[in-house]
Amino acid sequence: MTNTGLLYDDLFLEHNAGRQLYCGQHGSADCGEEFDSPLRLRYTKALLDATGISAQLRPLSYRPADDNALLRVHSPAYLASLAADCAAAQSDGVQLGADARGGPATERIARAAAGAACAAVDAVMQGEVRNAYALIRPSGHHAGPDYAMGYCYYNNVAVAARHAQAKYGVERVAIIDWDVHHGNGSQHIFYGDDSVLFCSLHEEDNYPQESGSEQEHGEGRGTGYNLNIPLPAGSGYAAYAEAFQRVLLPILQRFAPQLILVSAGQDANAYDPLGRMRLTRPGFRRLAASLVAAAETLCDGRIVMLQEGGYSLPYLPIATLGVIEGLSGLQVDFDDPHLIPDRPLSAGEAAAVSRALEAQRPYWAAQEEHHA
Repeated sequence: MTNTGLLYDDLFLEHNAGRQLYCGQHGSADCGEEFDSPLRLRYTKALLDATGISAQLRPLSYRPADDNALLRVHSPAYLASLAADCAAAQSDGVQLGADARGGPATERIARAAAGAACAAVDAVMQGEVRNAYALIRPSGHHAGPDYAMGYCYYNNVAVAARHAQAKYGVERVAIIDWDVHHGNGSQHIFYGDDSVLFCSLHEEDNYPQESGSEQEHGEGRGTGYNLNIPLPAGSGYAAYAEAFQRVLLPILQRFAPQLILVSAGQDANAYDPLGRMRLTRPGFRRLAASLVAAAETLCDGRIVMLQEGGYSLPYLPIATLGVIEGLSGLQVDFDDPHLIPDRPLSAGEAAAVSRALEAQRPYWAAQEEHHA
């Protein structure tokens, strides 16, 4: 058994964002579950079990987040309104915000997911495990202080960061968000905070379109501590590796976090319906391994990865398997039937990374000297 923890509970399957019902002049068409289907986690856990990797990880327990944990991030009025809206819901698929749907169980399951994120931090900070992966649902990185958005209700990674600060006195937390969509809620929460370095690598102009520019640096004390690396559609591992080597890892080294949290949305995979990127299992494995190596150098290996997006039911399990392989150092005997070869870095991808680097130059000097 490795020293990597895995946190999962079938309870996370009970949240239901509803079905995709389309109405026309001659009736309606039921086109199945929303993209955020419970099958995302069910299939992922099934593959982890089938490959034998989950049996080599240490199972972790958790308790749902209490109000104190959630109120470090979210407003009292928002907690009350989300709970009231879910209690009043007569079915799944009702609006719980301008751009989020859920049902009677949503607030309860979102609270459980946030608590699981905190429990993963506890396990790492207390030395129970070296690092951990929380296979949780619903996601969190679009949720802001007082709003739900994009399948997110409580911001799990933000709650986990504040938990680490409050319980363990952690002074510097780095959040790396590689979900294909910009982590706008996390950015909002920490935009004026120099104790949290937030970095989002995402597909340019995907979702939400009004946020995620490399020119969004933070404000006040947080100026320079918000780092966006928008990459062009079609980017694969070469682009992500370039962004890591030229921008993210040098800045991470200078920031010297005491804990690294990862918003691990595997919807940058080549088969995802909500993204147009080209990462595959080997790329996710290498990205995770590079952050593990950075954590070993910077913060005694303390790194926690939290499930965010990923909507290809056939490929999300395979992409997440790659992440867990990189996190744990294991590599299982599994023949991926979906093969897309890596391609060299394109001029457009290199230019995007250079723009992000230039945008950070006023705040983080001498990044270029680390370029490999």
